[in-house]
Amino acid sequence: MAKRPAMGPALTVLIVVLGTAAQPLATDLYLAALPAIRHEYGAPVGVVQLTLSVLVFSFGLSQLFWGPASDRFGRRPVFMTGFALNAAGALIGALAPGIEVLIAARVLQGLGIAATMVCARALVRDLFEQQRGTHVMTVAMSALACMTMLVPVAGAGLTEALGWRSTLLAMVLFGLGSLALVALRVPETAHALRPDALRLAPLFVVYGRIARHPTFGSWTLLNAFGYAANFGFFSGSAYLFIETFAVSRVAFGLVIGGASVAYLLGTFLCRRWIAVSGILGTVRRAGWLALAAAAAFLGPELAQAHNAFTLAGALWLMLLAYGIYQPCGHVGMATPFPQQAGAASALGGFIFAVAAFASGTALGFMFQSGSTTALSLTTGLLSACSGLTCITLLQRHGLPAMAPLQKGIP
Repeated sequence: MAKRPAMGPALTVLIVVLGTAAQPLATDLYLAALPAIRHEYGAPVGVVQLTLSVLVFSFGLSQLFWGPASDRFGRRPVFMTGFALNAAGALIGALAPGIEVLIAARVLQGLGIAATMVCARALVRDLFEQQRGTHVMTVAMSALACMTMLVPVAGAGLTEALGWRSTLLAMVLFGLGSLALVALRVPETAHALRPDALRLAPLFVVYGRIARHPTFGSWTLLNAFGYAANFGFFSGSAYLFIETFAVSRVAFGLVIGGASVAYLLGTFLCRRWIAVSGILGTVRRAGWLALAAAAAFLGPELAQAHNAFTLAGALWLMLLAYGIYQPCGHVGMATPFPQQAGAASALGGFIFAVAAFASGTALGFMFQSGSTTALSLTTGLLSACSGLTCITLLQRHGLPAMAPLQKGIP
């Protein structure tokens, strides 16, 4: 077999971007289509929301399998399987005759997205130590933000011009193109495959040991709060902006695209601040920004003064903070576990997704037409929790020694 070319820096960043882009693409490209799906199928808001929530839940739950699978079989085959499943789920969803089939198709997409996300995070841990890995992750997240800032606008344009099913067909093309790139250009990055990585008893021991580590818990809690706040806002905001505030689909896409711009600025600040203040100083500053975003959500809501502009401003401030602390969290949670980076990434991703599923599902069923209350209060409180985690727990537990390898535990 011919030796595959080594990954240069540009290819590494590109693969991390594609692996992590599958999830925001599956949500942001689709957001402006939610009201159209609701009208076509005549389904309640809470049921339509399930097309987002079940994707995130299957994405989170299946990471518990994909992480160890990537340690057992390698990053490359799991990457390829993930992109294939994502494309297959998107194609079934595009052809769905009813809401039930669409929901099932989104579950399949979630399975594929989980595989690519786990491998993207583990790949960074395979190749770099924490500080360098955080830098690489922020470069990738900056590139991802540049890519995704146009995705909501593109989704709105596709929905207006070709109908909501075209957004899923675009996801099919993304999955197939990414699959081809991995097949042709990506070598295996795992240092050594672990034949026993999928054995259940040792696996649960590993997950338990990871979960008890204070550094893992602190970074994971931070990103879980941030991810739940973002997902909750994105999943519920289309109805408010488009139906309540009478904002056009394209204008709503610009609001979500503006959030990507704010996130991009956050990743730039992350790289700059890490060089000056280190990781803990960086997340401390991000924590204060997250608390300011919480105030921007909660203050106008308590004064019953929210409108499209105040909600957009609060969202953008929250995404600025998220762009600073999220890359640190993705690397930080796996740092203590150099031999189980896939498992650590998987467990963290599962926790993120459960938090997002709870947030999105609750908001879907609490939504009242014309009211900003559920969205503003839920998002504001979650943003406040992320800010407090930055300035408390992470200042104590953010920089660990490596977790010791234990005899008899893989």
